[in-house]
Amino acid sequence: MEPNPFIGTEQPATLTDIQAIESAYGFTLPDDYKAHILQHNGGWPTRTVFVQQMEDGRRVERDISSFDAVKYGETTLESSIRSLRSEFHDDLVPFANEGGGDVFVLSVGPEDYGSVYYIAHEFYVPPFSDDDYDEETDTVKPLPPRQYGKGVHFLVPSFTAFLDGLVEGTSYDDE
Repeated sequence: MEPNPFIGTEQPATLTDIQAIESAYGFTLPDDYKAHILQHNGGWPTRTVFVQQMEDGRRVERDISSFDAVKYGETTLESSIRSLRSEFHDDLVPFANEGGGDVFVLSVGPEDYGSVYYIAHEFYVPPFSDDDYDEETDTVKPLPPRQYGKGVHFLVPSFTAFLDGLVEGTSYDDE
């Protein structure tokens, strides 16, 4: 596949910057994603569209508006994690956005480590319920792996497969 150059990237991140995020949140990011951050910190690719194959056979274009940068820039991975951590399953890490407010996330969970998902905000229903809240400890019970909530769609099994699947805008959108 031809290279897909990134533009609008931020100052380069370091492995120490990435490790600080992993340590702060208690997860390990996939190696292919870390390698990408070290090469392209944030920005957006020249080919910005991922074509999602829906369960009913339709194909829908998901157009990336930006990738989150580590440490530097307006929208950082750290700020995205902080703002969405209470809404998403702990195994999901936001890394890119679509213009309409939808989010691309990576799994850091044991059953689907490295997989990429798309969260459609208008259909998203968090996987938490009042029954999951423990008043005594003021905490929410941990959720089982892969119970991510309604509106979360599996895209591909790795970040590399996600990058390889990016294309220029097409006429695939059947919505």
